[in-house]
Amino acid sequence: MDCSWNFKGKCCIVTGAASGIGKQISILLAQSGAKVVLVDIDAENLISATNACKEVANVAPLSIVADVSKQQDVMRMVESTVAHFEKIDFLVTGAGILYRTQFLDIELAEWDEVMNTNIRGLFLCNQLVVAQMLKQGEGRIVNIASVAGRSMSLIGGAHYATSKHAVIGLTRHMARELCQQGIRVNAFCPGATSTPMIHDNLSAEQITDLKPRIPLGRLAEADEQARVIAFMLSDAASYLNGACIDSNGGSVML
Repeated sequence: MDCSWNFKGKCCIVTGAASGIGKQISILLAQSGAKVVLVDIDAENLISATNACKEVANVAPLSIVADVSKQQDVMRMVESTVAHFEKIDFLVTGAGILYRTQFLDIELAEWDEVMNTNIRGLFLCNQLVVAQMLKQGEGRIVNIASVAGRSMSLIGGAHYATSKHAVIGLTRHMARELCQQGIRVNAFCPGATSTPMIHDNLSAEQITDLKPRIPLGRLAEADEQARVIAFMLSDAASYLNGACIDSNGGSVML
């Protein structure tokens, strides 16, 4: 992976770090000199992501198994990070789940599960991390939304699209409220990306049918998306606040 960012001395929490875009941005940050905190509910795949970060940085990152929808887990995440690294410079919220259930078939329990992870969990991570960033006087946050938050999704169900619209709304409000206190908040809206979420929910034939709908003619790779997030965290994006950066190969809607 080409590395052109210098995040030496910065501490970044990445949720959803065990796979997909979360794993790739963790690796890129570690390669760029950051002190990385990998957070995920998937303990087994978190070990693999941790080892990948250690391999590129020669320093083991802090790994935390946590369910972001649980306040106590998020509190433990923040407390462990501060105890280990004494600060939190960056937050990337990559934790999310997707179901393809048709609207009339969505049961309340499934609706709540999606909302608990995709928006309650993201809210908790943002709120508790921001409390620490305010003590420091600065911080940068990238909330991972989706092209579904810009319009709708042909991959996920209505609950997934709704949660991603909420991510964008929360991000924009936070950006306006917190920027005067040194904290910049932006949303990242990836299109279809070759990650376990896509491959677990679509057949090979469905993925093939999806590609012609993307002007570039292919799915994004997770490391391509990670590079956009790295830019958003970098000093090069110093005037970026409350923005929603699309990285979807030219797709207005999937």
